[in-house]
Amino acid sequence: MKTSQESRTQKEARELARLNKEASRPKPAHYMLFIMVVLTIIYIVDEITSNVNAAMQPYILFDLFKIGSRDVNAPEYARAIDTVAPLSLASNLLLIITPFYKALSDRYGRKLFLMLNTIGMGLGMCVVMTSNSVPQYILGMLLMMFFTPNDMQVLYILETAPKEKRATYCAVTKAIALVSVSLIGVLSHMFLREDVPSSWKLVYLIPVITAFVVGFGSIFLVRETPVFLDQRRAWLSLTTEERAEKEAEDRAAKTSENGGVFKAIRFIFVNRQLRWIFIAGFIFFATTVYTSYYATVLEGGMSTAQVATALMIYPFFNGLATFLSGVLSDRLGRKKVCLVLGAATILGLLLFVLSCRLGWGPIAAGAFYGISIGGLWSMSDTLILTMPAESTPSGMRSSVMGTISVMIGSGMFIGNIIFIICQNFIPMDALFLIICVPFMALSLLILMLKVRETKDTDLEEITAETYK
Repeated sequence: MKTSQESRTQKEARELARLNKEASRPKPAHYMLFIMVVLTIIYIVDEITSNVNAAMQPYILFDLFKIGSRDVNAPEYARAIDTVAPLSLASNLLLIITPFYKALSDRYGRKLFLMLNTIGMGLGMCVVMTSNSVPQYILGMLLMMFFTPNDMQVLYILETAPKEKRATYCAVTKAIALVSVSLIGVLSHMFLREDVPSSWKLVYLIPVITAFVVGFGSIFLVRETPVFLDQRRAWLSLTTEERAEKEAEDRAAKTSENGGVFKAIRFIFVNRQLRWIFIAGFIFFATTVYTSYYATVLEGGMSTAQVATALMIYPFFNGLATFLSGVLSDRLGRKKVCLVLGAATILGLLLFVLSCRLGWGPIAAGAFYGISIGGLWSMSDTLILTMPAESTPSGMRSSVMGTISVMIGSGMFIGNIIFIICQNFIPMDALFLIICVPFMALSLLILMLKVRETKDTDLEEITAETYK
């Protein structure tokens, strides 16, 4: 009868043989171009999943709460916000399990979780699409919020692209995906009807189908990342004695080649670089509250058709801002580009509010909102994805990225609590600026003074001591 040690040894031998075979397979010509196309399609699914609920929010609330006036300024609509917003905020507490899920990719690879994430986003949209009650709607939102922060396609790019072009590759793919969010506006023009309260559900249909198709197809279309293959093969090749020695070194350095959420949490707090990235990001995330309610501000000053036009326009400016942020990030560095992005976020938000209040029209409103969230989410990606990835050893990278994204993302509770309390007596658009400006300024101050630059870092050479 085999002992547990013998069983584990045989299992790891089979895994090592499989990974060696995977690593030795020759890559086809133009493989980098091919995988970038596939990852871009997955990124499109991710961005549509991230944006469609906010875009459809007024129409979903009109339908689920039977608001016949279809007026976002009506008391019934404010009460609907008072009902849904706290439930949505409370449901985010369940996202604490997200880093445990993402950390599994440090053990089982990026490829499997790329597929699971994409299918999971499709499932979440499907639950929302078929909802006829607030609890089902919240459940669908929860599924979508669980899978979208993992950004496995971003980790794929970071671990596949040349180090000097990582931010550019990420920015190009995301810019294309963000422009594709204009499809929400196109689908709104096609399906939304003011006289059919449930017509919003048809806007979800094509994205749901696409998510399922590309999710299942990705398992056959992409290969494991070279960084993961090298890290995992190196670990499996060690003898028992070598592993014990390595684990002792890791404990001394407070890192690990096997990742894990609790190891990641400890590493984030004992590593000065990651600790200050977390603090800056936590404060920053309070500013993101306005991205959940922008459609209400649009609907308050425009017709449904004009709102659909704004929804078509803003992704192009969002994509342009995101593309430029990636290019500037590789040229200026991560810290300096965050200053530019923070300024663009605040200025774009101010002009968006003015365009809605002063009747500048859907094109102006869409353009300024796109610039604002282009700056906002590009800075978010820098704080949650790029800088943590460029500050963490390979064996813990996915675990740290998954864990710190949830830790940083919990900062949104600050902005949302302020919003829920104040939206009943302060105009929503003014409240956006009241929340955004001070938290953005404080986050940038900490980033500039406490965090070291990570531009051009070699991911395979990072150790626990690199950013001490």
